[in-house]
Amino acid sequence: MYSSNSVFLIFAYAPLPGNYIAFTNFNFRDGIFGSPFVGFKNFEFLVKSGKLWNLTRNTVLYNIAFIGIGNVLQIALAVMLNEIHNKYFKKISQTLMFLPYFISAVLIGAIAFNILNYDTGVLNTIIREAGGNPLKIYSMAGIWPFIIVFCQLWQSTGYGSIVYFAAIMGIDKSMIEAAQVDGATSWQRIRFVILPNLKPTFIILFLFSLGGIM
Repeated sequence: MYSSNSVFLIFAYAPLPGNYIAFTNFNFRDGIFGSPFVGFKNFEFLVKSGKLWNLTRNTVLYNIAFIGIGNVLQIALAVMLNEIHNKYFKKISQTLMFLPYFISAVLIGAIAFNILNYDTGVLNTIIREAGGNPLKIYSMAGIWPFIIVFCQLWQSTGYGSIVYFAAIMGIDKSMIEAAQVDGATSWQRIRFVILPNLKPTFIILFLFSLGGIM
């Protein structure tokens, strides 16, 4: 059984030498440490290309959307799961929501391509069958921020909702029962009991998400 220190060394420190790739003219034939060393030329190219601000802005804006919309959806799904009384339906719902988290980003890209491809995509096939004109979605730059945000939320929302649902399960039942005795409606129990108790979990996940921006 590995100790926590061993796991930390393996997954946190062992990969660090791979950062050397940023200072090389990397090619697959020579590998990371065999590729020619170029110093800071890659960073110089990035700055001179004029794309650094756009890349930074897009990264920040996308993550704001992921964090903001994602946490709202995760909390909403967790609360709705908590309101479901049929335990079998609840377990099935949890499994189906959690499943996309295990799908790699590469596979999600492949799924999106097979749906949105101009010639053979599912979407344009349906549009053609309906007698419409196919859409050149890969040429429509304005729609891609929404597609990217949707794909990210589809993959991650289920996992986050399970975390919030576990936090709801940890709330002292006597607080909820007291609210019911006082005549609180379901919405009032959610607003005044459940949501305030989710604040610590929200803060922790929010801080993890901020670290993920880098």
